[in-house]
This record gives sequence, C-alpha cells and structure tokens, in this order.
Amino acid sequence: MAKQFPRAADGGWYQIKALVTPAGAPTATDIWIYDVIGDDWYAPSLCAQQLCQQIAAIDTDEIVLHFSSPGGSVSDGVAIYNALIAHPAKVSSIIEGWTASIATVIALAADPGCVSMFDNCFFMIHNAWGIAIGDAAALREYADFLDRVSATMVTTYMQRCAKSEDDLLSALAAETYLSAEQALEWGFIDEIAQGTQAAAALAHPQQIDAKTLAALGFEHVPSALFPDPPAPAAAGRTLSAGNETKLSDARDLIEEVLASVDGSSASAGADGRADESGDSDSIVEPGRLAALLARRPW
Repeated sequence: MAKQFPRAADGGWYQIKALVTPAGAPTATDIWIYDVIGDDWYAPSLCAQQLCQQIAAIDTDEIVLHFSSPGGSVSDGVAIYNALIAHPAKVSSIIEGWTASIATVIALAADPGCVSMFDNCFFMIHNAWGIAIGDAAALREYADFLDRVSATMVTTYMQRCAKSEDDLLSALAAETYLSAEQALEWGFIDEIAQGTQAAAALAHPQQIDAKTLAALGFEHVPSALFPDPPAPAAAGRTLSAGNETKLSDARDLIEEVLASVDGSSASAGADGRADESGDSDSIVEPGRLAALLARRPW
C-alpha cells in the first residue's frame, strides 16, 4: 500500500517569479513546484509543455527551484528535467517540503553542488508505477514498460548516487523515504539547511525588539551594527549603557511594587481584613505607590 503523501490545498502546481534587484534588473528566477507534476486527474493542472516554454524564455543568470511535491507524470517530469539541463543559466534546487518520485529527478537538474534540503524534509524514491487495463498479455507488456521507465530514472539517479546500483535498486523497490542526512549520504543533495538558523540569529541576548523599546519610552542610539537609517533587514537594536540602566531601574521598580502588593495582601489575610473575594481593603499604604512611581526612570 502506497503511503499517503501531503499535497497543497489549492493553487497551481508551479509558480515562476523573477527576483528583481533594487536597480530593477532581474538576477535570478524562482520556480516553485509545490504540487502534483502534470495531470493529477482530480484538479486542473498545467502540462510540461507550458512550463518548458516558460523555462526556455527565462533570461536570468540563475534559476532557483523550490520543491514540495509528491511527483506525478514521469513524461512531464523528464521533459522539465531536460529543459532545465539544457538552459544556460545556473540551476539550484531547494527541497523545502516532502518531495518524492519524479519531483526528486527534477531536483537533480541542478548544477553540481547546488542541491540543498531542509533538515525536516523527506526525499522519497520508488519504482515507476501506473494503471493498465487489458488481458494478461497486455498487463505483462505494461509491466515490461514500467521496468523500462524505472531504468531511465535509475540512469539519472546514478549520475549523483554515492551508493551502488544494487543499493539504489533495492531502495527503489522498497519505496524509500530518505531523511536529509540520508539523502546527503546517498549523494542526492549537497547541503542540509537548518530550519532553526533564522530563529537563532534573532536570539542574541544583547538585542531587543525596536517596538518594545519604543513602547517603554527608550530611544534608539545609533551604533556601528545598526546605523541610522536602520538597515531594512535589522531585526533589533543594541541597548546603550543609559538605556540598560533605565531598563534595570524599571525592572527593580516593578519588583518592588509587586513585593508591596504581595506583602499587603498577606497581612490583610492574617488580620482578617480581606473581603469575601480575598482582596484586602488597602493593598498599598497611602502614598506608598505614588512614592514608588515618582522614581520611574522615564
């Protein structure tokens, strides 16, 4: 029984978008293949002829392929693979979601050293399969045809595969889901992309979000790391010594107020002055809170 493979909910099965520099000149073209390749029988789809014509019309130095696809038509996939191989641009592949079957073949149209895969994805390979109707002779003939189709896929895989052909044939027969580490070991990808890198880059303890600073009333002090005007990609600001002192004073003030509230509540409970809800008649001594707030650093 074939495993159920995740599919995109809506939209076309591919998308093309040129990456434009601030100067206005396209430098690379992104192609997203995020669904079934070719006719999936259940939803409208586009044939390889249209995609291959658009690939031929690309006039940038680089093509970046993005994958999250269960595969589909082998004939469509082979045509797309060949169109990419024949294109003069540099081709890179990024496997961003579970990618399988003929989609993995298309991913290998990338230039040597240019296939990356996120560490939480799968790279599924299997033998060609299909549906046939007819008598025993017709079905035997179709089985032979499927063997020939699988053989063409083996030829493409072996151009990259670091394992023996026997190992590959066994993996195809078993319908194998390779993790990113395994795909790297097999030679199908060249690099593993870590999904936590972007989050880690924003977690520096000396940075705090600019909106948070503004809400606290602190001013941004320009620095070599975050000059004015701030770079568009900057995610935070470095605190100055003065602002660090203000932030520390604010923390101390809040802790002192909370300590006063907790102490007053405890006293009220001990002498029986709390009302039915547990609240005391007077949580803070008269003038105490005002005196504390008068010390606020902003």
